[in-house]
Amino acid sequence: MKKFITFMVATFCLSLSISADSGYYYYHDAKIQLSEDASRIVAIAPKSQNVSLSVSNGFTLVNTISDTRSLIKVYELSSSTTIKRAIEENTSTSVNIQPCYKTECGQELIPNGYINVKLKSASDYSALQTIAQQKGCEIIEQNPFMPLWYNLRVKDAPGYDSVDIANSIYETGKFASAFPSFSFDAIEISYDPNVYEQWGLYNSQYEGLDISLSQAWSYATGRGIKVAVVDQGIDINHQDLRDNIYPLSYDTETHTSPSQVYGTHGTHCAGIVAAVRNNGIQVAGVAPDAKLMSVSNRISLSTNYEYNLANGINWAWENGADVISCSWRCSENPLLEEAIDNAVTKGREGKGCVFVKSAGNTGKAISYPGDYSEDVLAVANMTINGDLSSDSSYGPNLFVAAPGTNILSTIPNNQIEMKSGTSMACPHVAGLAALILERNPSLTAKEVREIIAKNTKKVGNLPYDTNKAYGSWNERYGYGLIDAYNAIINTPRK
Repeated sequence: MKKFITFMVATFCLSLSISADSGYYYYHDAKIQLSEDASRIVAIAPKSQNVSLSVSNGFTLVNTISDTRSLIKVYELSSSTTIKRAIEENTSTSVNIQPCYKTECGQELIPNGYINVKLKSASDYSALQTIAQQKGCEIIEQNPFMPLWYNLRVKDAPGYDSVDIANSIYETGKFASAFPSFSFDAIEISYDPNVYEQWGLYNSQYEGLDISLSQAWSYATGRGIKVAVVDQGIDINHQDLRDNIYPLSYDTETHTSPSQVYGTHGTHCAGIVAAVRNNGIQVAGVAPDAKLMSVSNRISLSTNYEYNLANGINWAWENGADVISCSWRCSENPLLEEAIDNAVTKGREGKGCVFVKSAGNTGKAISYPGDYSEDVLAVANMTINGDLSSDSSYGPNLFVAAPGTNILSTIPNNQIEMKSGTSMACPHVAGLAALILERNPSLTAKEVREIIAKNTKKVGNLPYDTNKAYGSWNERYGYGLIDAYNAIINTPRK
């Protein structure tokens, strides 16, 4: 089943040939072109009004997305129905019909009626109020973590195109940024059940092709370190996790605590980081004594995705996270970048949070924000025999590789399950960062990054023929497979 989440459209997938039916949005002053999906439209209406477009008129419902304000329905058009005709034939005063878009990767982009705007200064709020009224937008809220950012929603009526309105707001020159929000499939995971063993911790089939963890546990287990898993939420009552659950949590959908559980993905990632060890139950995490901070986001069938993710990241570092683990993809937008910059510069009392990100599962370029900056540790998916998974993304900002295929870990309701993807590789590195920080909590995020990079195993068939800041590197494995034992014994004591 497809999973849809909200995001601002991705530049890494938008190198498209532009037809007559095209659009664009602004990212750091540049126009990023969009191409319309001629086969689909989206109808946005108030939550209280269950709007349906008639199948007999050439519309077939294919997906429904909702939040507390909106009911958003995606329709497939018959071959005889055009987007223009669809809009003309549905002139209800409480329905906003817009085209959908597609990326070159085949990912659907669904407008959901929200816009994010950043003021140049706090005194510009009156200008925002004026233009919001002129453009038929409601100001939903001021971002609680980054107060120059505001979230807007366009009117439920024909002719209010959130992409066009976001562009016109930015083109006034009065605001630092304005971009539309979209929904799409963004969890970076594939399901591939196989043998029930944690080969990433100890690989009995291929000697040495694991992260050498058992030796590292003699020196560190993550005690005293907090890892925020920004994902679908952690089942905090899971029998193999509950002893390691940090008491504070946050739900980005409601901006309240405690966190919620919106799927199995977050709990699976959490178990890889810090499932309890030596309790006679199920599995063990890389940092089995670290504390898990649950930061939940719906991810699937969500709106305001990038806005909520930014809030989750800001909440995490402000509430003491040492490491932030993110196994999802979004798209280039300055709102999320500001949140990441806050975490890696202000977190841990200025030493910076270690920010770890899945590289992506397209077999192509690293997904955002894995490619945002060197402060983001993008992780590739290695299989049991040392090969890189064929769908693991790669590129210039790839940091390291970690086990990511057929990984056994926790899922809600006291269960365990195999999952595969860079989503599973990412929390292995987050757990290693926790081990290093237990060994020396005074290290900066940059120093942790250096220790991980300089103590890897040079696996795979490709030469490490590029010299980067921390040694030999290639774009498929980064600096290589993480090695917990070597990283720990080469961590300077505080």
